Amino acid sequence: MTTTKRSLIVLALCAALGVALAVVSTAWGQSLRTFSMDNGFDLSYTIVPREEILSGGPPKDGIPALTNPRLLAAKEAGYLYPKDLVLGVEFGGEARAYPLRILVWHENANDEVGGVPISVTYCPLCNSAFVFDRRIGGQVREFGVSGLLWNSNVLLYDRQPEPSKESLWSQIKMAAVTGPAARAGLRMKFLPSELTTWREWTERHPTTTVLSDRTGYARNYGRSPYGSYFATDRLMFPARGGRKSPERFRNKEPMVLVQVADKLKAYAVRDVAAAAGEEGFIEDRVGDTRLRLIYMKPGDTVRVETLSGDHEPVPVAYSFWFAVNAIMPDVEIFEPPTRHAARGKANPHVAQPPTSRTR
Repeated sequence: MTTTKRSLIVLALCAALGVALAVVSTAWGQSLRTFSMDNGFDLSYTIVPREEILSGGPPKDGIPALTNPRLLAAKEAGYLYPKDLVLGVEFGGEARAYPLRILVWHENANDEVGGVPISVTYCPLCNSAFVFDRRIGGQVREFGVSGLLWNSNVLLYDRQPEPSKESLWSQIKMAAVTGPAARAGLRMKFLPSELTTWREWTERHPTTTVLSDRTGYARNYGRSPYGSYFATDRLMFPARGGRKSPERFRNKEPMVLVQVADKLKAYAVRDVAAAAGEEGFIEDRVGDTRLRLIYMKPGDTVRVETLSGDHEPVPVAYSFWFAVNAIMPDVEIFEPPTRHAARGKANPHVAQPPTSRTR
C-alpha cells in the first residue's frame, strides 16, 4: 500500500471518528440540557405553558424538604430571637411554629400536627407561605422540592414509588400542574396559618413546639441567602400574566390571602395597616363571613379572626403581590377607604428577609 493510500485511509478514519464523537457529544449535551431544564421530570402533560416552567438552578431535592422534623419545646429554642418571623399553625389543640429562618433553606416541611398531615411551604422568591393538607386524591402525599419554578414560584413534587407517577404542584396555584395528578385535576386544600413573630406566637401559645435547628443538614440558619433579593423590587425570574398592577403596589408588596368557601380575597399589609389606624384592626367581609384583620406592627404582618358563624379559623396565606397577580389574576383585592390618597404614591415598604439578628 502506498503512502498516499495509507494517508487517505487515516484521514477517512479520523473523519469518521470525528463525526461519531460529534454525534455522541451532541446527544450527551442535549441530554444534559434536558435534565438541567426538567430536573428529570416528565413534562409531557402540563396545564400551564410548558415554556414557562424554568429551572431555578438546584436539581431535584437540591433544596432538601424536611420530613417529620425534629421538634423543641418553646423554652428550648434558644436559637430564635423574639422578632424572628414564624409560620404558626394550630390543629386539634396542638400548636407548632415553623421559623422562616429554617424554611428559607428547605422550602417545605412534611409534618403532622394534631393528627393532621400537613405540608408547610415557603417560597423565598415570592415570600409566599402556605400550609396544605397532605391528604389529596385518596393518599397522604409527601412533597419534595423539584428545583423548578413557574412564575418565579416553587414547584413541589409528590414523591411516588415510580418517578413516572410523580407530579409537579404549584404552591400559589394550589394545584398539580403536570403529571398524573394534573390529569386528574387534583388541587391542594390550604389551611389556616399565621405569620407572626416568635414572641407574639409564644405569648398566645405558651405550650407550642417549634422546629429544631438541628435538622440533619449543614445550613447556616442565622443567615438568609436572600437578603439582597429582599432589598430591591427586582425579580430574579420572570412572572407573566395577571392584570395590570395597581399603581400603589410594587412587585414585592406583602399580601395576605384569605379564603372563605370558594371565595378568595387579597389584602395588602400596608393597606390594612393604614386603614386600621389607632384601633389596630379593620373589619371586612368575604362571602357571608365577617372578618377582623389585626395589624401586627412588630412583624409587619396581619392576623385574621372570624367574627361570624362558628368562629372557626379560615385559611390564610401570605405572598408578594407579583406572584398573586401572575398566578391568581382574578382574586378580589381589598380596596381601603383611603385608596385615593395612596394612588400614584411610591410604596415606601421595603421587604425584609426572614431572619433577624436583633432581639
